[in-house]
Amino acid sequence: MKVTRDSLKALVEKNPEQVVGRALVALFKAGQTDSERSGNTAEVFNGIGFSGADARSASITAKYFIKHGRLLDWQIESWIKPAKNGYPRICKYARQLNDIAEAKAA
Repeated sequence: MKVTRDSLKALVEKNPEQVVGRALVALFKAGQTDSERSGNTAEVFNGIGFSGADARSASITAKYFIKHGRLLDWQIESWIKPAKNGYPRICKYARQLNDIAEAKAA
């Protein structure tokens, strides 16, 4: 199944904690460099991994999910809150998540 903003939004509505947690972990592992992962930053601005604005909170949330298998309410709310376009914040990474899913399937 192709990951689009609409399909990701539908998944978030069904199970926000697991979808947000798994999506952030996938982006964290596949898109962030070792240095970015350890420093909770975005140093390489290449359209892969977290944006500079999201790097700290996304990295912290991904690490929390890896360690605990769940998220805190404020972490979930931060990523499901609709952006100006009406989609949850996590949906800005739909293209990257689709690329990760396609690579995994190949």
